[in-house]
Amino acid sequence: MAKPLSGAGRVTIFPFLHDWETGSRCVLAYTTADNGLTAVLGVIPVEGNVYEPGDLFALAARHGFIGEWKGSHEQRCACWLACTGSGSRTVRKPGTIDAEVGWSVDMARVVDLDSPYYGHARVYAGRITLKNNALMEQARALVAGSLTAA
Repeated sequence: MAKPLSGAGRVTIFPFLHDWETGSRCVLAYTTADNGLTAVLGVIPVEGNVYEPGDLFALAARHGFIGEWKGSHEQRCACWLACTGSGSRTVRKPGTIDAEVGWSVDMARVVDLDSPYYGHARVYAGRITLKNNALMEQARALVAGSLTAA
């Protein structure tokens, strides 16, 4: 387990369908640290979301790999997470939020990549808290409605 990490800067927040079979959704946030060398992904906790993924590296592993990335299983999971975060900025989902805000990540794992992917040398993933309560509520609302509709 990695130690907690915090920073401030551009954060991209987006709803994420992480299990097609069950329709399980969560809210993810992507930002960077170390001048962009570290991709930071975090789940924004949503009360009542029993389908919230705990370990994002385990979530990545469930999505399978056909050969998009090379290296160990852990490396490939990290690459999938870097791709998901980076892609969230370039291919925006409806409801995506971009904000300049302070953040902190805990309950995290970190993987140093064998070579740079999506401009990142490291992937840090866990549970993220934004330093703006109103923005946290706005982020939670991205999936909160779908929890009661199911």
